[in-house]
Amino acid sequence: MAENTLYDYGYGSIWKDVYVTRREGYYTSVTDYHEHDFYEINLILSGNVKILTRKHFEEGVQNRIVLTRPHTPHYISCFPDTLYSRLYLVFTDSFIANYVPEWKSLSAVFGENGNILSLSPEETAFFADIITRIEQEDTVFGKRLLVLYLLHRIFRLVPGDSRSDNCPPAYIMDTISYIENNYRRKITVSFLANHMYIGRTKLMADFKKHTGNTLGEYITLCRLKNAICFLNDNQTLEYTAERCGFADSSGLIRAFKKHYGTTPYAYVKKKQQM
Repeated sequence: MAENTLYDYGYGSIWKDVYVTRREGYYTSVTDYHEHDFYEINLILSGNVKILTRKHFEEGVQNRIVLTRPHTPHYISCFPDTLYSRLYLVFTDSFIANYVPEWKSLSAVFGENGNILSLSPEETAFFADIITRIEQEDTVFGKRLLVLYLLHRIFRLVPGDSRSDNCPPAYIMDTISYIENNYRRKITVSFLANHMYIGRTKLMADFKKHTGNTLGEYITLCRLKNAICFLNDNQTLEYTAERCGFADSSGLIRAFKKHYGTTPYAYVKKKQQM
């Protein structure tokens, strides 16, 4: 993964040990292939979504639970034609591992490269209720017990799950990795196609199919993500533009206005106040 691609969602300030949040809308909050330094459980309640990990690719409207362990690259996107709703539970390794001797076996539900489980409406409602109870529980001990119960119930689904092993093509993952590690350079579709030994049209079509973004959109979003990190470190627009692959500060400002509807400094200031 590239420099500054680790999302922490305020870990250490917004939350500690365990955290539950909700999202509902017609777009996802994360727009690229990324990873975290904590365990993550996404319960998808509704929406026409695409889910991409190193070993799995799924799309559709069925209820699912997506599990990733620390430093597991993944990407969830949704189509704007259907309301996207999900519950999001995250917790640190130390929150569980030091208290459960069987943690190594239980953590297998997350898989080595992530896990995607299809759920019935009844299972979805059941897991949503547990996650809501975790959110409402006042004590750390109570939250820990509920998280363990949740994982135990998920563990029982794993042997007979209906998860697809539809692995995304290697050249898609290689293209993502190249962009993540070379966003500062000039990157064209023709160069990527030649570099991956694949036809330009096929690469464009397959990349859109598996990520939900065009190559150009993904490159820009990757640059913006890293630009936010530089701006959070109080770097100038000129320096940030140069380090993130934009022609100049004007190009950086235009990209921010197009994708976020505001200027770079206004965007960063708003996020810091949240």
